[in-house]
Amino acid sequence: MDIWRLSRSRVGLGVRTFPRSVRFIAVAGTTNSQSNGTRVFRTVKEQSTPLQGKVKGVIPPWLTGRLLRNGPGQYEVGDTKYLHAFDGLALLHSFSIKNGNVTYQSRFLRSDTYKKNMAANRIVVSELGTAAYPDPCHNIFQRFLSQFTQTDNCVVNIYPIGEDYVACTESDSLHKIDKDTLESKEKLKLSKYVAVNIATAHPHVDKDGTVYNIGSSFKARPHYNIIKIPIPKDGEPSLSKAKVLCSIPSRWMLTPGYSHSFGMTDNYLVFLEQPFCLNIPKFFSRSITGTNCKVSEFFKFRKDEKVRFYVVEKSTGKVLQTKYTADPFFTFHHVNAFEECGQIVLDLSCTKNGQKLLDSFLFENLEKCGLHKLDEHVKYSCRRYVLPLLGLESNATTRDHTAAAQSEQKNLVTLGNSQAQAVLLEDGSVHCEHELISPIPFEFPQINYREFNGKKYNFAYGVSIDFMQLVKVDVAEKTVKTWKSDGYTPSEPVFVPSPETKSEDDGVVLSSMISVEPGALPPYLVVLDAKTWNEVGRAEFDCSDMHKDFHGLFVPY
Repeated sequence: MDIWRLSRSRVGLGVRTFPRSVRFIAVAGTTNSQSNGTRVFRTVKEQSTPLQGKVKGVIPPWLTGRLLRNGPGQYEVGDTKYLHAFDGLALLHSFSIKNGNVTYQSRFLRSDTYKKNMAANRIVVSELGTAAYPDPCHNIFQRFLSQFTQTDNCVVNIYPIGEDYVACTESDSLHKIDKDTLESKEKLKLSKYVAVNIATAHPHVDKDGTVYNIGSSFKARPHYNIIKIPIPKDGEPSLSKAKVLCSIPSRWMLTPGYSHSFGMTDNYLVFLEQPFCLNIPKFFSRSITGTNCKVSEFFKFRKDEKVRFYVVEKSTGKVLQTKYTADPFFTFHHVNAFEECGQIVLDLSCTKNGQKLLDSFLFENLEKCGLHKLDEHVKYSCRRYVLPLLGLESNATTRDHTAAAQSEQKNLVTLGNSQAQAVLLEDGSVHCEHELISPIPFEFPQINYREFNGKKYNFAYGVSIDFMQLVKVDVAEKTVKTWKSDGYTPSEPVFVPSPETKSEDDGVVLSSMISVEPGALPPYLVVLDAKTWNEVGRAEFDCSDMHKDFHGLFVPY
């Protein structure tokens, strides 16, 4: 039975709190099942032939297309095991929806990593948290570069380039896949076209189909390269038109900032240089010795350094001169970004300590603590930063603002409904303080991407930090609705707009649900009404199991 509960919640920004109007709404709660991560992140079998689902409730007749998902589905090879939940071999799966029916299938990505591991019957290619014995035929420099380019285990996401769909991770490798059969078609190397060793797994796709991404190059001084990939012409390779839009030098020679995603508005790209940095000397050391160590040791958190926000014009690649900063934090995922009244609004899911977060997903730690205690260790928050634009690129105006800032510490944020702050400092930089956009934190954020990516929006969808609930957040009203299914853990929610949409949340949200205990309950695809946050239907599957995936997208027929 669905149970609704309405209560008030106050959350703070420094010494500030949300007003009493902030509300928290819980939907369909039963018991507080706890999720043991060593069982949630598990090996499953491939389901290469489509399997018909048993529909309960109603799958909207207008909902036609494929939900494509990607994530780790195999953690053991022979007698060797991956040590980190992010390291498993990529398993693509899809839910095909038509005429109220749903079929399911899955295939392991036939990457070079997969093939080498299967042929050797052990793990022979290193991943972030699991070291393989180094190739004795490689020299020291080759071993070092192999830490960033060797693995083509594209386990994180799927995105379109023109008519093609590619699986990706954070290396320079992509794999073109058949969206209908999930078969692996062709391996692509981004570094063949642009100077990058790694790239984020969350590119943005503009309405005209242009793909934007951010990659890092480690040759000589590390740089962050903003990449633009226009749609290729018929017959041209998928990446043939890729180019570097601009290049930004790292503040640190041996420890460039790590980036998993970035923001995009109608006119700008927003890149965060976080003081959570790749520890290149440690990568170098492991590439020689093959010694395993904690994931956090591959990163360096510069707790005394600020986050730097770079704002780049999409049309020209020009980096705005204004230096925007914030106190140190770590983010995997941007929620959305948009422009309003000469300001950029940037919403993020954040934690203060990225090292603790990554180490939390080591299997030895998941066994001890489980996912239900994750937020106790890493302290998530969903934040909004506002970057003022008007006048700051003019030296004269900047001097005027500096004088005002020195005398009054004037807040440059002029949005009437915002508690965020931006203060111009004496050195000409703008220091930003966040406000919270949700009374409870969430991860794997999604929005109505087709219509509201880069635009002012109200609603975000995500997964609670304990991986047990789906959440809908009204970022304007700062209210939250939650939905849960006892004994199950949900995947990233994907919003699909209705064909005659009249409002931002007019549509459904899709999420694959797997049992916390392997095999205890049948996996299913749930369909939630995005407006009411009630379940309208589900499709259950009589298969051995499904895996805990990461990201994906819905492709209409």
